[in-house]
Amino acid sequence: MKSLQLLIVFLIATVSLSAQREETLFNQTSLRLTGAWGSAAHNFSSFNGEDWTLIRGGYGGVEFGRDLFIGWGGYETRDDISFNDGDGDFNFRYHGPVIGIAPNSVKMIHPRFTFITGSGRVWTTDKGDSDRMFVFQPSAGFEFNVFQWFRLGFEGGYRFVGNSDKFDLTSGDLSAPFAQIEMRFGLSWGN
Repeated sequence: MKSLQLLIVFLIATVSLSAQREETLFNQTSLRLTGAWGSAAHNFSSFNGEDWTLIRGGYGGVEFGRDLFIGWGGYETRDDISFNDGDGDFNFRYHGPVIGIAPNSVKMIHPRFTFITGSGRVWTTDKGDSDRMFVFQPSAGFEFNVFQWFRLGFEGGYRFVGNSDKFDLTSGDLSAPFAQIEMRFGLSWGN
């Protein structure tokens, strides 16, 4: 019985050593964990086509293959937003998963494309009433590798927001183009 077990172990080891390396999605496309990053972002946007306001936020997550970022982020208005004279002032917040693509991220200056989508909330500053909605925010820009642990990015995009059910706000009131400056801190390793 022992000799049969030794023969089976020997055959398995021989087949394993002589087999070619199997190709998989992750070793074929180099989607290995290569870093961890967090960011602070300042987003300048116009609501209802009028006043410009500052939206602060950021995100954190992990990097794969040096070019793909997956994480979670969120943004919130810094100042109250006024739409109509009688409606009062509003605040706006949204958060959700973030996907970032930075081709040739090893170059000092490289392009960057970012997408955040998820849940948003708008609420009145005086009564505290709130309403939830869906937000999708794509952006494109470029990023500088200032230090190995610090990157500075400039992006522009458009924020798409669903209609509010509670308030008399349309998707056009909260949807808007934006310009953003972003500071990313972290570290990349590997190839």
